[in-house]
Amino acid sequence: MYSESTDLAALERFFEKLALLPKPDPLTPNLFSVAGPGQNENRLSDLMAFFMGGYPGAPHWLAKAVLHALVRKERFDHDHLQRIDWEAVTTEREAGSWNVESESTKRLDLVVSGNDFVLGIEHKVWASATNNPFFAYDDLLKSYEVKIYKCVLCPDDSKEGVQAPANNAGWPTLSYSKVLASAYELYGKDVAQSDQAKWQIFYQELLQHLTSIANPTEEKTMTKVELNFSLKHFNDMYEASQRLEQFEQELMAEGKSHIASALQRAVTDIHTKNKPDIWNEQTRVWRFFPSAWSNTGGSQICLVYYPSSESEGDESIGFEIRAYLESQKSSDPWLKELEQAFLKVTPITKQSGCTWYRDGGYKDGNGHDTWYETKGRWLVLSAWPYEYTKAGAMKALGDLAKWVNEHAFQTATLSTDQA
Repeated sequence: MYSESTDLAALERFFEKLALLPKPDPLTPNLFSVAGPGQNENRLSDLMAFFMGGYPGAPHWLAKAVLHALVRKERFDHDHLQRIDWEAVTTEREAGSWNVESESTKRLDLVVSGNDFVLGIEHKVWASATNNPFFAYDDLLKSYEVKIYKCVLCPDDSKEGVQAPANNAGWPTLSYSKVLASAYELYGKDVAQSDQAKWQIFYQELLQHLTSIANPTEEKTMTKVELNFSLKHFNDMYEASQRLEQFEQELMAEGKSHIASALQRAVTDIHTKNKPDIWNEQTRVWRFFPSAWSNTGGSQICLVYYPSSESEGDESIGFEIRAYLESQKSSDPWLKELEQAFLKVTPITKQSGCTWYRDGGYKDGNGHDTWYETKGRWLVLSAWPYEYTKAGAMKALGDLAKWVNEHAFQTATLSTDQA
């Protein structure tokens, strides 16, 4: 027989198991993924050129990896590879030649050349190759008057817009994973034994960065333990998500009720969206728009909530109360007066006579209890509930809405433009 208490007890046991799930180790950030070229094709090509010997004294490690990968695809002669004088190898970026037909210079991303060979590389991250002038690239490579090799370097998940035009032009595609396989195979012989210790670190970061974009559809967001746990408890997770949605609707309904009661209005006069706004991974907000405030545009009162262990009740949720007041002009004296009135009436520390209080200083290290947005047209008032619980937050929400209503919409501080 169905029992609500049985369902809740099952969820309680699920949450206990969830709490025991080991936290995954934080991912080690990659320099080039976070602060480097990312997936910008030109900047990534610049970095590749460096490790292909593109500058005096720079290593040729990546050029070697590309050529070894081409040998495996039977697109470069193995015996030729063994004869290469790497001290004579250079790499050019955006090598160009004049094209008579288009009356313009056509440029190839990377050109690796030695005493007796030239390798043309067109690099594609996510862009299409449909409009690439491969015929012009061929003319450019012929001008070197040595043995010609060529390829289109691209991630493993490159689309047909790269594969088809390249193959039709006689340019084989070479995936990141093929190059990476050769790079790691050569690492112990060429890189680890090199005295260029500084470049070893950066090269390793580059290889890891290329790995992260080689197969983006295969990137994992869960550990194996987490995945197995989720598969086993999917029904419980689904039930929990339904409960969360139900809880959020309850917050919205209770918020409406407190605001309506404080303003002595019908609940139908307090408008909201269908779902709360999501500010980040953990923070959500219900925005309430009293119809009596609509003459100023989007003025609103907000209930901000997020996970917190600081609740003063048997809860794991925290709350902040905000009011957003809009004017049609920047630096409106009406907003300035409201700001000063709010700061004057709101205690810096908890006081029993007020259901909300403020920090009294910087908020999150950047800003105050009040601040302006959108070129000074919006005033934001921020406060914490006196009682740091759901009940205390609802009381503060209603009381702050009442204060805003009295001082912003029912007094002489309301400017002529707002009336």
